[in-house]
Amino acid sequence: MHKSLLRVAAGALSLALLMSGSACGSGGGDDAASASGGTVTWYTPMPEEPARRLAEAFQAESGIEVEVLRQSAGELLARLKAEAGRPAADVIGLASGDAGPLAKEKLIRSFKPAADGIDKRFLDPQGYWHANELILMTVGVNADRWKEETGGAPLPTTWDELLRPDLKGQLVMPNPTLSGTGYTFVATQIFRHGDEAGAWKFLDEFHELIGQYTDSGGAPSQLVATGEYAAGVSFAHDLLNVRGAGFPIELVYPKPTGVVISGNALVEKSPNPQGGEKLVQWLQGKKASQMIVDLVHSYPVRSDVDLPDGAQGLAELDLVDYDPVRAGEMRDAVSKEFAKRYGV
Repeated sequence: MHKSLLRVAAGALSLALLMSGSACGSGGGDDAASASGGTVTWYTPMPEEPARRLAEAFQAESGIEVEVLRQSAGELLARLKAEAGRPAADVIGLASGDAGPLAKEKLIRSFKPAADGIDKRFLDPQGYWHANELILMTVGVNADRWKEETGGAPLPTTWDELLRPDLKGQLVMPNPTLSGTGYTFVATQIFRHGDEAGAWKFLDEFHELIGQYTDSGGAPSQLVATGEYAAGVSFAHDLLNVRGAGFPIELVYPKPTGVVISGNALVEKSPNPQGGEKLVQWLQGKKASQMIVDLVHSYPVRSDVDLPDGAQGLAELDLVDYDPVRAGEMRDAVSKEFAKRYGV
């Protein structure tokens, strides 16, 4: 775990340059909004309800209204690029590996707020990304469907143990060309194999078992929980949320699995740069960090925040050496190859 987290941190620290919408407030532009700091627009792949709650809490403390646009990570990155030069967003949520390319394109800007309480491994000294949570790649299993389809085989403990012919059409995963969750899964396979050739061989076999590629990262956990599929690729926090709601779902951390840093960045030439800075800094505080853990069930980057209920400690997990810089650099090429191979 220590080696892998340091690898994540090393990739993050080498960045020189890192969740449709629910609105909180009226949209800005009137005298009252101007007097209280205006309106901040936040693009985020965070689930809608937690994002709304965080926006409301920030507004209550700062007097700054927040407009929240929630889409998948891939959709938000495409939107940001389409709006280059005349952005609508002040803050955008993204994974660590996406920051390098965006900084090179001058789509995000540097900002160095106070960072008391944040694990130094998850700080970007250049100030391009601002970590809020650690995201773990996992598999959700519907125990009843698994038993029915496999005849009672043991739950998988590795990625390769999912490659069972009796699971044909019984797996679900997010489309990596649209979803950050889906792309993290693909990148995890590349890093654990050490090369793309081995990863594509695994993905070719995995594709034969897929019953559906979803547009969003959160959908597989729901489809598995309701029994539509036996197992699905998902981030740990999505599965913990579903399990916490009372659905019969087992959480599997395949060996080895990927972990990425998720956070926010400030948009270059945004409408409200000062308001964006205040939101970014507030989201890294202890109160907001604990809210993210409690609402999203992701892992914290602060040392003074509790782990989510039901989550395995990082020391218990076998993690790949996930390189966020390389993940960001190869995303376009890998996504194109995935679309070409599998027709998504």
